[in-house]
Amino acid sequence: MAIKNNWIYKNYKEGDEIQILNLFEKVFGKKMALGFWKWRFIENPFGPGIIKLLFENDLLIGHYAVIPMVVQVKNGPVQTVFSMTTMTHPDYQGQGIFSYLAGEMYREVEEKGFGLVYGFPNKNSHYGFVNKLDWKDLGRIIFFYKELKNDFLASIPQDNNVCEVKNFDNAVDLLWDRIKKNYCVIVPRTKDFLNWRFIKNPETNYKIYSVKNKEKMSGYVVLKLYKRENEEIGHIVDILGENDSTVEKLLQVSYNYFFENNIKKISCWMQDSYSPGALMTKEGFIRNDFNLETYFGVKILNEKNNSLKEAECFNNWYLTMGDSDVF
Repeated sequence: MAIKNNWIYKNYKEGDEIQILNLFEKVFGKKMALGFWKWRFIENPFGPGIIKLLFENDLLIGHYAVIPMVVQVKNGPVQTVFSMTTMTHPDYQGQGIFSYLAGEMYREVEEKGFGLVYGFPNKNSHYGFVNKLDWKDLGRIIFFYKELKNDFLASIPQDNNVCEVKNFDNAVDLLWDRIKKNYCVIVPRTKDFLNWRFIKNPETNYKIYSVKNKEKMSGYVVLKLYKRENEEIGHIVDILGENDSTVEKLLQVSYNYFFENNIKKISCWMQDSYSPGALMTKEGFIRNDFNLETYFGVKILNEKNNSLKEAECFNNWYLTMGDSDVF
């Protein structure tokens, strides 16, 4: 695509966020707070976001952003980018703006040494990613649902090893080091990532519990209360445990927390190729394969790295809601 004479392609510079937030409101019909934008795109522990912009004169008409991430692939760290907000001004739809910005983006991040790009296209953007940008479509995200019965007995477990987490410390790094070999493709659950993603989030309050024996952590769970229309739902946003008994204990803690908050419906994302998925089925969660809203896909940028082919298999990924930019 050749951009029009009065269209100006730019990389983000400080101050552009004002127009970016205005475009966000125009495209999505809701506001994004400046503090949230800075948390997501500037304060990311893996590096600031890379943002491509297209202007007509002084009007921002197109936007595509990614943020740097690290993904473990076959026990080795890979520098990746996570595909984020795509926006085209409503008056400029259908003119190839997104494809143009994405092409410029992928050329730059490949030159910088990033191995792949991944993300969660919705039903509106899915076609463009797969058919115009050569993403590999790995399928729809798997949802698990569970309803807590009215006769469910909610009692905080009498277990001194269960504690609330206000900040992730070195114990979670040691946990990650012990169990990372169990996962083929996963964003490393380190304290830097978890504190940024859940503790420092300026808009969402998460309830986090861990299982610890003295100073040794064996697992954690991140919970969220979500209200839509006239219904409240409990989200298990992230969960990680070094064995099945730890995961079972974390699920019990989750049930108690939701029940005490009068939440009867629970949902989560989980690949059933990993043990938590099998445990959730045992615990009465129902798998839903008919979610039409959220897809998952990847685009390999470094074709010379054969190990990255592992990232093209959906079952190799360990994915939870915490990997998304939505929950």
